[in-house]
Amino acid sequence: PLSRYPPLINDISFWLPSETYSKNDFYDLARTVAGDLIEKVVLVDEFTHPKTKKVSHCYRIIYRHPERTLTQDEVHCVHQAIEESAVRELGVEGRF
Repeated sequence: PLSRYPPLINDISFWLPSETYSKNDFYDLARTVAGDLIEKVVLVDEFTHPKTKKVSHCYRIIYRHPERTLTQDEVHCVHQAIEESAVRELGVEGRF
């Protein structure tokens, strides 16, 4: 069912660790940390640094609770947990 409550949108970007990284790894990690608070995760930008050849991804995460309006403070805590988990578990280098 669709929620009638407004979404909160936050972006996260980071440098990828290596060729072994998969977008699905990040999707799974975000959903594991935030659960049903995430409505959608979308890769919105991919950038390759011209000198270092490092690759960066930027994801847009749309948060929405099915039964109430979320506050930015609530979402910030969840978003920060996703950032920390991505660094720890996926080996990315944060750009946040």
